[in-house]
Amino acid sequence: MMEFRVKDLFQIDTLKQAFVVSGKQGLNNPIRGVTIIEAPDIAEWINGGELLLSSLYPLQSYNHSEQQDFMAQLSEKKVSALIIKTGRFVHDIPSGIIQASETHHLPVIQIPKEVPYREIMYPVMESLFNNQVIKLRYFKEVHDRFIALTLANKGSGNIINSLKRLIGNPVTLYDRNFCSISATDPHLVQYEVLEREEADAARIDTEFPYYRQRAIYPEWGGRTCDHFVIPVETVNHIKIHLVIHETCKTVEALDFVAIENAATSLSLELVKQYAVAEVEMKFKDDLIDDLLHAKIESLQSVYQRANLIGWDLNKTYVVVLFRLRSMDACNEKEMDLYGYHNPYHRMLHELIQQELPEGTIRNRSDQLIVLWNVESAHGDKLACVRTIKEAAKSIQQSICKRVQHLDLQVGIGNAAYEISELPRSYKEAQDALQLGTMIKGKSAIAAFSDLGIYRLLCQIEDADELAKFIPHSLKKLLAYKQPNREDLIKTLQTFLQHHQNAAKTAEDLYVHYKTVTYRIERIKEITGIDMDDPDEMLSVQVGLKILVLLGDRPLSL
Repeated sequence: MMEFRVKDLFQIDTLKQAFVVSGKQGLNNPIRGVTIIEAPDIAEWINGGELLLSSLYPLQSYNHSEQQDFMAQLSEKKVSALIIKTGRFVHDIPSGIIQASETHHLPVIQIPKEVPYREIMYPVMESLFNNQVIKLRYFKEVHDRFIALTLANKGSGNIINSLKRLIGNPVTLYDRNFCSISATDPHLVQYEVLEREEADAARIDTEFPYYRQRAIYPEWGGRTCDHFVIPVETVNHIKIHLVIHETCKTVEALDFVAIENAATSLSLELVKQYAVAEVEMKFKDDLIDDLLHAKIESLQSVYQRANLIGWDLNKTYVVVLFRLRSMDACNEKEMDLYGYHNPYHRMLHELIQQELPEGTIRNRSDQLIVLWNVESAHGDKLACVRTIKEAAKSIQQSICKRVQHLDLQVGIGNAAYEISELPRSYKEAQDALQLGTMIKGKSAIAAFSDLGIYRLLCQIEDADELAKFIPHSLKKLLAYKQPNREDLIKTLQTFLQHHQNAAKTAEDLYVHYKTVTYRIERIKEITGIDMDDPDEMLSVQVGLKILVLLGDRPLSL
């Protein structure tokens, strides 16, 4: 069923001899009502879409400029067309009306004085009434169809396939990032926007929000066509996007009856999915917490709980922690405050899911805990860690491209071959995260297996007890009160990292070779360290690593 438009007027017997004087560009204007002009201020009393009938009697005294202003007011109110009866009060249509008609694409149609208004109004009103009845019947049919799909739990794929059959054009459903959720024609999923039409230039008059674009489709042989994008708001102001591709026919106003009903069904479907996912997530989060903190009453109950959400606990998992940190210290508290509700955490969650579609993710405070399923952990532990690091690096790079003021830190535990080993892997991932940032900086991706002696030292949780392992010679350097103490400590650390090679130390510290040799001699004088004694040098190296672990904690020297 097509809308009744200005061009359809000429199918009415009494208007077959009517003449379009001007404004032919507006012959496709839809007609939604019909009325007679009885006063010059008619524009104040119309709603839009009306066909106006007039003898121009109220406008006889208007000059050229006033005639144009009058037509501009009608155009602003979206009047469909102006039918003028000549021969009684005016013999020729004024030039101001004709010029404005062309400017505003508002058709002016001339009829002779013998044609009664009722012989125009009655057929127009009959057509409008019939169209409205048909539209209401169509609305009920479409509404019932989509409600049935929603109640039958058929899913978004069935909803958009039903919409395609109703409107005769392919349909794709995208998430808020325009990643495809479901599509009737997969070759139309990928496209590049060539031109976007402004909202006020839309050709279909509807209160439903949408915009129109010209796009090119690479997987459709590089062909182009227009498509409509209909944003659909779901829970938490999250939007999905329903896209109608005009590959088969032009989208009509009546198609939007089906589109609006489909959008409502999709919104309900996604709200339902969200509610189910929320319950499943809470259930899964509680189970993960119990496993990571060894709160297991019986293995049977754990496996029963896992089976309810389709989670296979017989696989090998590595606990991986992801933590976002703001480079700006002022924003640090803000990052912690919002937790998962922070959009950056949602973005990180989505990036992890893209790398690990079947991964188990737990959102907690400022961290995302991932139980990373690894099949090759028994065969090649190094390859397993390397694979996780590469995926974490890819996620980190994606974060950096999108948000420049954030650091992503990653801690990786060892594989847990049984669920009873998950708490150990979790503790290792926590240590790797903490020590990795201390040793490698704020963007560290650290595995517990890479920590070396730190793995042993971090088991001593008492700071005072740990400080006892700092050798007496190193404590003398720490007690040195001169301003260059930090330079001396840094030089010693770098010197030992480069196996006591002064040239490489100078290169690493961007200082002269002689500066390094001078500082080393000064360190020997202060501490009495014998750098030729391997046991003493081992003690100093361990002491320096303990300093890293203790951070800014005060020491009793």
